[in-house]
Amino acid sequence: MTDRPVLLPALRQVSRDTLQDQVYRQIREALMSGRFQPGQKLTIRGLAEALGSSPMPVREALQRLSAENAFEVTETSRLRVRVMTTERLREIRDARVALEGLLAEKAVAHLTDADLAEITELCRQMQAAADKVDVPAYLWGNFAFHRRIYAVAQAELTVAAVENFWLHMGPCFALVAPDKAHLQRSMQAHDRIVAALAGRDAAAARAAVTDDIMQAADSLARLLLNNDRARSVSGVKKA
Repeated sequence: MTDRPVLLPALRQVSRDTLQDQVYRQIREALMSGRFQPGQKLTIRGLAEALGSSPMPVREALQRLSAENAFEVTETSRLRVRVMTTERLREIRDARVALEGLLAEKAVAHLTDADLAEITELCRQMQAAADKVDVPAYLWGNFAFHRRIYAVAQAELTVAAVENFWLHMGPCFALVAPDKAHLQRSMQAHDRIVAALAGRDAAAARAAVTDDIMQAADSLARLLLNNDRARSVSGVKKA
C-alpha cells in the first residue's frame, strides 16, 4: 500500500518584499525613536548582523531611506545619519507645530475611551523611564505615545508627512534626552496632552503638543549653538 500525497491547502507564497519591508520599517522606526545619533556612520554588514538579515534587504532599505533624505553620503562614500543644522531645525520645528497640532485636534474628535486608556498608559511608562533617566526606554515611549495619538486622528497623509520629519528629528532627541531636567519638563507637556485629550479639549491638545515640540527644539537649538561655538574656539586654537 502506497501513501497518497497529502493535498495541502492553498497557501499564499511568502513574498521577498515582506522581509525587505520589515527591515525598512525597523530601521525607519529606529531612526524616528532616537536609536541612532546624528552623524553616526552605518554599514550594511553591521545592520544586517544586528537585524539577523542578509545584506540585500538592508541595502534596499537604506536606498529607500536615503531617498527620504534620512542619510547622507560621506566623502568616503559611506552612509551616515544626517546631521542637523539650525536652519533645518527651524523649518522642521515650524512644520511639526502646524501638522502635529492639527493631528492633536483631529484626535480629540475621534478619541475613544480605549484610545485614551492606551495613551495614558504610554505616558505612565514614559514617566517611569524619565524618573530613571532610562533614555532608550523614554525615547521609544515618546515615539509610541505621539504615534498612538496621531493614529487616532484618521489622517494618514498628514501622519506620513509628520513621520518624514521624525526621521530627521529622532536621532537628535538622543542628544538632549540624557538631560534629566529636560525629561521632566517634557513629561509636564505630555501630562497636559493627556489631560487635554481626556477633557476632549482640542485647543488645549494643540497647545500642549506645540509646547512639547518647542521645548525639544529650543533644547536642541542651544546644543547646536554650543557645539558650533566649541568648534569655532577649537579652530582658533589650532590656528
